[in-house]
Amino acid sequence: MLRSFLWFGVGDAKRAGKVAWEKVCYPKEEGGLAIKNMRTWNKAAILQLGWEIVTKKESIWVRWCNLVLLKDKRFWAVKITSASSWCWSNVLRLRECLARNLIYSIGDGRATALWWDPWVNGEALFTKYGTRVAIDADIPIRANVSAVIANRKWAWPRNSWDLREIDTLVQRICIEEGPDVIHWRSKGKTFSCKAPWQGLRHILPKVAWADIVWFPDCIPKRSFCL
Repeated sequence: MLRSFLWFGVGDAKRAGKVAWEKVCYPKEEGGLAIKNMRTWNKAAILQLGWEIVTKKESIWVRWCNLVLLKDKRFWAVKITSASSWCWSNVLRLRECLARNLIYSIGDGRATALWWDPWVNGEALFTKYGTRVAIDADIPIRANVSAVIANRKWAWPRNSWDLREIDTLVQRICIEEGPDVIHWRSKGKTFSCKAPWQGLRHILPKVAWADIVWFPDCIPKRSFCL
């Protein structure tokens, strides 16, 4: 509909556009017309919903998700079922993409789930090692990271090869003062739709003629045609 309106002034034209819609959706400096691709932008918006859940944002929607959809289950562990709505299913499908971009700062360890949250290199310990590792460690499934912290130092059991490997991995993670904090991609940064949108789309190099066509006092119609 957007493509048809752009080229023909109506939203229901059956003819093909003069330029591929994918190219039109690139920024002006990359040779496009800076019209956002709605599919990519929608994924970024869905990631924001996941971000609000994992950071426990104070909102009616997040509270409703916890009470009605999660029902005391971990966001990273809940499964997609036939009863899941289209919106909720899409939020859950993008969890892996969300996890890859999260940076956990571990403080007192009380707000981070030990086995389910992706706090070690963007991956949950249960995902990588399975449920057996919790049995070997003799630590409950619902435990938080605080269960393996003592006097601001890691206190992991080492009675299996997997636990020894985990202990080696977490030694690189500094235990900080205060509560746990989740960052977006790097410490100190929070979520904005623009950042994941840039990460999801294919980025092209800047074209040499961008500043010639799109200068401050350009006539939009002529620049568009050019």
